[in-house]
Amino acid sequence: MRSETFTRFCKASVVAVAGIVLGVGPSFSAGTSIAVSGDSKPSECGAANSAGYSIEMSGSLKGCWSAFVGHFNCQEMNGFSLYTEIGREAFDGTLDGEAVTFDTQYTFSGIFPSGSCPEPSAEKEIAGGCIHYISGDGLVGVMRFYDVMHGEGAPHFFYEGTLSKS
Repeated sequence: MRSETFTRFCKASVVAVAGIVLGVGPSFSAGTSIAVSGDSKPSECGAANSAGYSIEMSGSLKGCWSAFVGHFNCQEMNGFSLYTEIGREAFDGTLDGEAVTFDTQYTFSGIFPSGSCPEPSAEKEIAGGCIHYISGDGLVGVMRFYDVMHGEGAPHFFYEGTLSKS
């Protein structure tokens, strides 16, 4: 009995070590979810698609994220301007090294200095971020972007979220 248990342990250890050496990890397969995160910078990568603006993604997602503004609104509030925007987006790139494309519906909200309406300049954003609802060929999820508009490397946009494969 003891010898049989030891043999099973050795076989399991060999399989585990082989998986580590070969780089085999959990795959992103149907019915699973994966956390994504990274950073992005403004880019002209979506110009060929007539995107309103685009960003180059790094991190879990690598590639071009193109945005197409559907509607925006700007309101002067009590000492600041509140800008909101809705639209659609398209991503073309890779997810952890595998080719992927998907679309999003998004909502952006940003705070700008008073007097910035009707169309505030992006570089004057005080704080802002957006939420993106992802849908694609067998892919759904939600992601959030956090705008970093000041300081070293600005502007850039951190992102995090969860994608699920159906």
